[in-house]
Amino acid sequence: MRRPPKHVTVLITKTGKTPITLSLNPLPIAIAIAAAIVTPFAIAGATIHSLNQENQQLNQRTEKLTETADEVLTELEALDTEIDALRERAGISEQEIPEPTVQPGQGGFAIAVSAEDLFQLADRRIPQLLSNLSQQVRPALETTLSEEADYRAARPSRIPLKARYEISSEFAIRRNPFGGSGREFHNGIDFIAPYGTPIYPTGTGTVERAEWSSGYGYHVIIDHGYGYKTLYAHLSEVKVTVGAVVDPERIIGYLGNTGRSSGPHLHYTIFVDDTAINPRTYLED
Repeated sequence: MRRPPKHVTVLITKTGKTPITLSLNPLPIAIAIAAAIVTPFAIAGATIHSLNQENQQLNQRTEKLTETADEVLTELEALDTEIDALRERAGISEQEIPEPTVQPGQGGFAIAVSAEDLFQLADRRIPQLLSNLSQQVRPALETTLSEEADYRAARPSRIPLKARYEISSEFAIRRNPFGGSGREFHNGIDFIAPYGTPIYPTGTGTVERAEWSSGYGYHVIIDHGYGYKTLYAHLSEVKVTVGAVVDPERIIGYLGNTGRSSGPHLHYTIFVDDTAINPRTYLED
């Protein structure tokens, strides 16, 4: 096989001029020509590869942002549900809040929503939720909780004595405690404890009566509000006056044997809307 020449001589002549002789090595020239041809394609290929990588990274970031935006909206929906629960707890009627849409449509193919649009939607929802929470729900809930606290404090659910006691008579029909064959309805509970034992209200309230009667002897009636009243009868002494605001830590009188009583005890009645009910359903030790 013939080997390519190591040198090539090129003679350039022109009539009347001295010839120009060029001695060339064909290998470097071929390499240069090949490089000149290949280099643009290599650069274009590298550029396309780099753009593909950047595009993949951009798509990954976009997908991540979309997932994050979707998670934010999911959390906002959960917060909205919690606010609705608080609104119901506070006694506020549920408010219908139209959810803004990014691209309204009339059917057909689903339209993808960009991460930017999702974040804009979240950005619009947050002030709306905070406004509902601070301006409507929170004040109403505070009022509701305060009213419930007042109700729990007023509800007659305690024992009217802090000393040891026994119950001698329940809320029921019983025999006449003074003898005989007759029966009578007892509208309360009788607590037996030592004479002079301090008596306490079973809930907060205002003294409605603090007086003497032939049946109850010295007795106190407390109006607790919410339809509740309580009666403490047969006291040996009354320590409050009409109009006084009392709570379960204040002594209102002392156990005695006044009025229609067969021995020292406290007669205790709970009235709901002026009807005597069984105190057993309210007593909490």
